[in-house]
Amino acid sequence: MKYLNSENIPCINLSHLQEDSPEYNAAILKIKTSCLNPGFFCLENLSSDTEKMIDVTASHMEYLFSMEEDNPVKQDINVTGKSNTYGWMPMFQEPAYEPGTIAHLESFDFGRSEKEIESENFTKNQWPNITDFRKDIRSIWSEYTNVGMLTLKAIAKSLNLPIDFLAESCKSQDLSTMRLLNYPAVDSSAIDKNNVGISAHTDFECITLISQTAPGLELLGTNGDWYKASSDNKKIIVIIGKMLETWTNGLIQATKHRVHNREWQRYSMVLFFGVNDEIIIKPLQEFLQKDQPSKYTPISQREHIKNELSMAEKNRDDISKGS
Repeated sequence: MKYLNSENIPCINLSHLQEDSPEYNAAILKIKTSCLNPGFFCLENLSSDTEKMIDVTASHMEYLFSMEEDNPVKQDINVTGKSNTYGWMPMFQEPAYEPGTIAHLESFDFGRSEKEIESENFTKNQWPNITDFRKDIRSIWSEYTNVGMLTLKAIAKSLNLPIDFLAESCKSQDLSTMRLLNYPAVDSSAIDKNNVGISAHTDFECITLISQTAPGLELLGTNGDWYKASSDNKKIIVIIGKMLETWTNGLIQATKHRVHNREWQRYSMVLFFGVNDEIIIKPLQEFLQKDQPSKYTPISQREHIKNELSMAEKNRDDISKGS
């Protein structure tokens, strides 16, 4: 096993994913090879609007996360012990994706806007009483959504699927979530294998977009090597989630990743692209062969998220009980 720097992660110019780009076919081929090895890639050359909103969002994160935990702004949207997890999650409340680990982070989580006609499953967003926060954070959601939908079309094209298959399958964003994460600086004496930023896990959805302001995120390649992600928050890492792995019958693997505690503070912006609620995800016929039948049990996105979070929350709660 090797540890590789961010320069070893395949990087793709976002503008090349436009179908009218002269570099489109080359970019699609690079996405295909990158999804297979190392199993993820990076997007660069974001639009000026996206880059601007990344900076604005980082400023809001610094303001919110610099507040003490007992600040009324945070407490008004504290989701501890509540079924609605869209709001502010205090330090050490993150589920433990590996038994025996404690996640050292706090977050602000939110989902899509409410529709005119809403299902009973809609999770209401809670917003802090901070000037322009809601407006600006809604804008970064829109910018990342645009990047993600373009990326989903490119991945589908690279897999010889109908170009709109993945984008349409994630279009409702009913089960998509954006997380603004604060990993505080941790004294080196407190850093060990159990006290982590977030333990190694794979994401539950189709794909995930991640950017970070400082080193910390590590990605496990399909070749068995760990890669350190770029700390340039104007670059977005694209990793594979469990639903895309299921659709491809394991041809593309969900990306295991983790964050170590570090002596410096780190912010991360993450958007998970969940599959539409009504879809049952199972291996597509294109990825089934006589000698390679289905490896996955059909499941909905909601059920998969519920199952995985239930296990991770139990791991977290076992620690607090001293189990």
